[in-house]
Amino acid sequence: MKKISLILTALMLSGLIITNPVFAKSLLDEIKQRGKIKIGSTLKYPPQMYRDSNGEPAGYDVELMKMLANDMKVELEVVDMDFPGLIPALLAAKVDMLSVGLVNTPERALAIEFTDGYVPYRQVMVVPKNSTAKSIDDLNKSGIKITALMGSTAENLAKTKLPKAQIVGLDQQEAMMEVTSGRADGVVAEEYLAMPLVANFPNKVKILNPNEPFKDEMGAWAVRPGDYRFLRYLNNWLRYYKVRGTLDAMYEEIIKPSWYKK
Repeated sequence: MKKISLILTALMLSGLIITNPVFAKSLLDEIKQRGKIKIGSTLKYPPQMYRDSNGEPAGYDVELMKMLANDMKVELEVVDMDFPGLIPALLAAKVDMLSVGLVNTPERALAIEFTDGYVPYRQVMVVPKNSTAKSIDDLNKSGIKITALMGSTAENLAKTKLPKAQIVGLDQQEAMMEVTSGRADGVVAEEYLAMPLVANFPNKVKILNPNEPFKDEMGAWAVRPGDYRFLRYLNNWLRYYKVRGTLDAMYEEIIKPSWYKK
């Protein structure tokens, strides 16, 4: 009986080792073996992620991607695609991870997993310069058109805060241009996008709630569910550079230019 018990124990331990995801092969191993990491992003949002004058990927997120690839000793491939296609591409294994500052929401977390946050966001409302609205509540009525990036937390926020208004999801640039052209009564956007918009069109738009943003959020990297080794590696990587002040310094240098600090 004792011998049988020992055999069963050995089999159980073997089963734990085989089925435990900690010991399963990770995407991290595959990336190192292929010598390249493929990261999905949307290069349309300077200064966070965009293409420079030479058409090369640039911005805060891109600099982090380069650092990550360098530490992993692999080549970086930035896969540029439209925002709505990012999560489907990740789930279809067309990319290894996403770096576009996705906010961890309950809906998104049903399909994908998130790292620690790496980029702070403040959502604000940009309105036409001649808008008579004094507060966000003044926009919550029939006949008001508010735009936001389609599929983003900004769009969800607008629908929640302004249930009586018409909320239209568009491409980010189009959403903002609707307001500068007077075709929309407001656009909900991250402050780092709103500030240059106002700086470029000072006679056409203004920020309605500069001192009272809708909310503060953190953007995170996203990976496919179940690969805990890869997720832990990315979290450890972010924490390593956070405690050393590297992420904060890069954010101050890239995301906060002079017009932002005024």
